[in-house]
Amino acid sequence: MTGAADPGPVVPVEAGSPLPPRRLLRGSRRLSHLVGRRLLVGITVLDTDGGLVRREQFCGTVLEVADGVVVVERGEDEPAVLPADEDAYDEAPPGTYELAGSGEDVLNPDYVTTWEVHERPSR
Repeated sequence: MTGAADPGPVVPVEAGSPLPPRRLLRGSRRLSHLVGRRLLVGITVLDTDGGLVRREQFCGTVLEVADGVVVVERGEDEPAVLPADEDAYDEAPPGTYELAGSGEDVLNPDYVTTWEVHERPSR
């Protein structure tokens, strides 16, 4: 991402936590303008050694921003649920974007976000 301020140390989001971290709750308020906008999403999943597991790209309309998450439609699949970290969402430069894997062209999305997900070691 370009133009994003350094958010400081990354604090992982723990699954099953009763409440999202305060930074994500703040992000929910500040990202409400995304609802109804087209969001280009890139997700890279890495294994515990940093090796590539898979990459996913899609473009969908933001359905909701609340409770520390951004909910994005994802074609016929279940909607994607992303953290509402305001530093992770940028205005997309105008243009045509080709989605890796599907080869689909996306024309002029409103915003873009990319995520790197690290699998947890098995216990």
